[in-house]
Amino acid sequence: MDTINTLSEFLLQSGSQYRVFDMGRRVTKISTDLFSDFEHAVTPYPYPIGQHACVAVVFWNKQQSTEHYVWFLKLPLDERGLLEQASRSQFLELVISALGRSLEQTPSEEQQSALDHNPIIFKPSDQKLAAFTSYVRQLMKLPASQFMSPALSYLQDESQYHEWQSVGYQGLSDLAVRLDDPMISNAVAQSIDKLPNESFCALCCALENVQVNTALATKLLSILTAALENDNSLIAIHAARALSFAKGQGFISQAFELLMNSKLSSNQLDLLVIISGRYWLEIKDELAALNYLEKVAASKVSDDIFSQLFSDLVFIPTCRLPMLTALRNPNRSNELAQYIAKFIAA
Repeated sequence: MDTINTLSEFLLQSGSQYRVFDMGRRVTKISTDLFSDFEHAVTPYPYPIGQHACVAVVFWNKQQSTEHYVWFLKLPLDERGLLEQASRSQFLELVISALGRSLEQTPSEEQQSALDHNPIIFKPSDQKLAAFTSYVRQLMKLPASQFMSPALSYLQDESQYHEWQSVGYQGLSDLAVRLDDPMISNAVAQSIDKLPNESFCALCCALENVQVNTALATKLLSILTAALENDNSLIAIHAARALSFAKGQGFISQAFELLMNSKLSSNQLDLLVIISGRYWLEIKDELAALNYLEKVAASKVSDDIFSQLFSDLVFIPTCRLPMLTALRNPNRSNELAQYIAKFIAA
């Protein structure tokens, strides 16, 4: 019998179809080929967070059931961003023991508990879970949740805006993944600059996982600009989140530049985290990396925070070389040089 070494091999040999999604920086699909290469330690994980790959694996077998199943996995990475094989292999052994090679077995209570409480299993935040559910239902051509219609009605009726408590992440996420629908796109664009803070922030959390169109990105950029000028950190940070995956690269670059040139009187750390967590693709050369590190140093964060922000970016494959090169840049400020010296010593 063929040896099964990876989750990808297990799912294929069991006759299952599967899809993989990143659940770390944003909810986005990962190709099965890339995930297979990652499992074989051929390629580093493209979107690491906290030196882990946070993924959702959705799988189903039409011959056996109409049900879809999900694993939320937090897979540890080595210093090169490659998968550490041991924890994944241990989980795979548990899966095969509990479910069989063809997913034909029903696990015992003890086996199910071992699967549920395995160290690599994690629970996504409510925001991420809502976005993932919407994305998967749309991908599988399943109807939207029951929460989408009330969320759309809320956006279309300004007299309801004070009732923001009635609108949850799921309904807003359902709308976000359906921005190709002109009615939904128009409702979101027309309402976004009028919403109370609570529903505005919730909507932005949903929009950060989709490629917002030009009309919506234009409004969000205007909101971001005004919020930074008025030192409104809450609105600025959420508008930046919603813009971070816009269809037009120009919007992303403009938002990044605004964030890099701004300094909020409060929540400065949140601003730094949004830049590294949502705009990492803009940190693609030594100058951008150096400017970001200088901004971190100028914010007078603790040594631990500096270390965390640097480590977060240096583990991303596209940022690794720019960040390491910036670390040795002779033109760095004395303030940054002190942070770097403490980081290296630690």
